[in-house]
Amino acid sequence: MKTLVISIGAAALLSGCALGIQPNGSSPSISYSVPRSYQTVYLRAQNQAAECLTAKKQYDVYAKVNPTVQTGEVTVRSQLGDIEVARTEIRAIDGKTTEVKHTVWGHSPWDENALEAMRQSIRMDTSVCVAYK
Repeated sequence: MKTLVISIGAAALLSGCALGIQPNGSSPSISYSVPRSYQTVYLRAQNQAAECLTAKKQYDVYAKVNPTVQTGEVTVRSQLGDIEVARTEIRAIDGKTTEVKHTVWGHSPWDENALEAMRQSIRMDTSVCVAYK
C-alpha cells in the first residue's frame, strides 16, 4: 500500500498534476440558488456525497453546519493524504432559498459529470450519481 501511495504521488509530481481541488479557484465549479431551506440542501448534499462520491469507500465524507449563520459545507477527501476531491458549500439567502456552490477536482470521477450529478441531486431531492450533460 505504501508503495502505491508513493507511486501515485511521484506520478502526479512528474506529470505536473496537482492532486485535489486547487486553492487558486481553477478547479471546476458551479453556483446556483435553489428554492429549499439550507438544512434540506445540506442533508441532500451529505447523502449524495456518501452514496455517490466515495469511490468504493476509498474517500470519506466530512460535513459541518453552522446554524447561527445558516451555512454548511460537505467535503469528500481521500483517506491517503487528506486530498479534497469534492466540496459543496451552502448559504441560506432567506428561510426558503439557499445559495449552493459545488467544486470538484476536475479528474474523473470528480469532473463536470460529477458537478451535474451534484446539482441534480439538490434540485431533484434524490441522490443522482451519474449525470451527463
